[in-house]
Amino acid sequence: MKNDAASWERLLHVLEWILAVKLRHADSLDFSLAYISFGDKATLGNRYGAMRAVQMLVELARELSNAMRKTDLVARNGTDFWVLIPHIEAESVVPKVTRIVEIAAENGLDVVDRDISIFALQDNNILKQNGLDSPLRFLDYVKSNRNVARSWSVQKA
Repeated sequence: MKNDAASWERLLHVLEWILAVKLRHADSLDFSLAYISFGDKATLGNRYGAMRAVQMLVELARELSNAMRKTDLVARNGTDFWVLIPHIEAESVVPKVTRIVEIAAENGLDVVDRDISIFALQDNNILKQNGLDSPLRFLDYVKSNRNVARSWSVQKA
């Protein structure tokens, strides 16, 4: 649990820095944010029991941190997982999210509904238009817009 709190604080700190840079220098930094929600505590508690559900989430957070590259930040807040990936290309991001789903299935969390979204911010217009200058406001925005489709642009050589 301590590790989860530390990784959550680390994600908020890095996200705060990224948002500040994006707001000042629109083209300086591109990143993707994967959001994976494993339902709510009640659903997991009913399915596995409260103690076992928490253990499964903690174990999944540990395994995801070990499976991702050091530059990919993995954080858990309740039943929500966030992965900050310093790439926006589909060929870099999609395999990582696929791996997250595989690891979750290996841990038995494939029986509950998952909500998976990937956000890629390439410019600062969305940030400025919505006043998204704090990490928590930004994460709330991501959660509330999780069903918005995003098409990947084709990178030309």
